[in-house]
Amino acid sequence: MTQIASLELVQRTRVEQAIDRQHFGQFNKEILKAVTPSGRSLSIVRKLREDVPRRGGVLLVHGFAQNRYTWHLSTRSLVNFLADSGLDVYNLELTGHGRGREYGTAVARKFSDYVEDAASVIPAIADHAGLDRVFLMGHSLGGAVCYAAAPDVAERLAGVVTVAGLYRFGSNPAMRRLAEGLGALQRVAPLLGKAARIGTGVRTRAFGRLVANWWETADDLSAGFPLAGWVPGSTEPHIVQERVVRGFDWTGLNILLTMMRWAAEGNFDREDGHDYAEAFAALDVPLLVVAGDRDRLLPAEDARPAYDLSASTDKTWKVFSPVREEVHWGHLDIILGKDAPRFVWPYIQRWLLERCPEEH
Repeated sequence: MTQIASLELVQRTRVEQAIDRQHFGQFNKEILKAVTPSGRSLSIVRKLREDVPRRGGVLLVHGFAQNRYTWHLSTRSLVNFLADSGLDVYNLELTGHGRGREYGTAVARKFSDYVEDAASVIPAIADHAGLDRVFLMGHSLGGAVCYAAAPDVAERLAGVVTVAGLYRFGSNPAMRRLAEGLGALQRVAPLLGKAARIGTGVRTRAFGRLVANWWETADDLSAGFPLAGWVPGSTEPHIVQERVVRGFDWTGLNILLTMMRWAAEGNFDREDGHDYAEAFAALDVPLLVVAGDRDRLLPAEDARPAYDLSASTDKTWKVFSPVREEVHWGHLDIILGKDAPRFVWPYIQRWLLERCPEEH
């Protein structure tokens, strides 16, 4: 049985914030510290509205080397969009990310640290919100965390949503070559192997600042770069600049090497060989798998097996593309692009609300 994290209120305020551009809302905001059974402390930001009927709760999980700004920026916030509809939204920062470092938690030494800690938080936030079950939603590597944690807390889940979520990895040839190269380097470079064993952290913020400072060049290069994070022209410069400066974070070197191993070997497993993919496939919980048609970091071919192999009796596969949604979609812009509030957000919102219990 999964042990449950304890939640401590750090701060409670009432805020007026943007949902998208000039559309604002008023929200109750709580900053929570979650102390997990492992002894690690994580940060969670909760948003909700008291003046609308509450429909349900959702825990958001960011991706590789990111933090809470995956879901919330000063002028565009999926967190606020969901909270505005009556959802109780909890924005989790994974082990060693964001405010968690201020609480003394170092970067995770292995992917299973993320899974263990996230699984302990899910029942804690359900209890905190006064709900029997909550939704779990992840982006990119956060999707992998959701898939891996879900079987341990299935009885507290109302459903799982992944947006460009990792289940299989490496269909992009450039990513596979990078993975194979890092694997070979690890075998022949003693310093890299030692750094991985001691849990060395890697900071990505400098890269984020480089992208922000050279935005026009980066946007032009993204048209042909094989591992581009967004579709050129999909997102306003100030949005991407805020996202990459505030949202690029620390991570553990071992997390990167684990992802590269998955890509090189075609696996999605724990360090001891436990098959995360197989365990999730056997689970019968409502499932929404979302992908972008031009996502080069996590192509639709890598996301699709989570849907195909799932035993869920309520599962949905959705690829956003110009066929219905007018534009192409990449890895970051599927959440924060200028057209995401018009197409992606309402689609996810409807799926969640349709599976919420009666208003209470």
